[in-house]
Amino acid sequence: MSKEKMHLIDDLITGEETCVLATTDGVRLHCSLMRFFADHAAMKFYFLSPASSQKNRNMREHPHVCLMIDRRDQDLALSIQGVYSPIRKRQTAEAITRLFLMKFPQMAELAANPDVELIRVDGRSATLSGGPEDNFTTKLKNS
Repeated sequence: MSKEKMHLIDDLITGEETCVLATTDGVRLHCSLMRFFADHAAMKFYFLSPASSQKNRNMREHPHVCLMIDRRDQDLALSIQGVYSPIRKRQTAEAITRLFLMKFPQMAELAANPDVELIRVDGRSATLSGGPEDNFTTKLKNS
């Protein structure tokens, strides 16, 4: 059973393009609908966002976040607990941004904005839900 669930988790991560990113300022929660690019093997998730955005300010102060990827038509939701991990090397960010834009060429204008940065979240654990009593939780690779 868990092998099937892991396959479904992998399929959601590789097959979907949007997720909800939840952050906090320590008191209030903030949710954002985001396009994401995933390094599936390393369970790293990437987003483009203005550095001055609420989500970015929240992550710098409170790095623990949650992502939700879903297929509502199939009553499936994947909740991923992760940690914001700043990208220190400009060359790394540029290379990943190029990959991101290969998947989402319509975001080229956003990516060209000097205030926009590439966000990285390291996935730590995931819970796959297929209904109120159908939940499967697992640690993610490399966590």
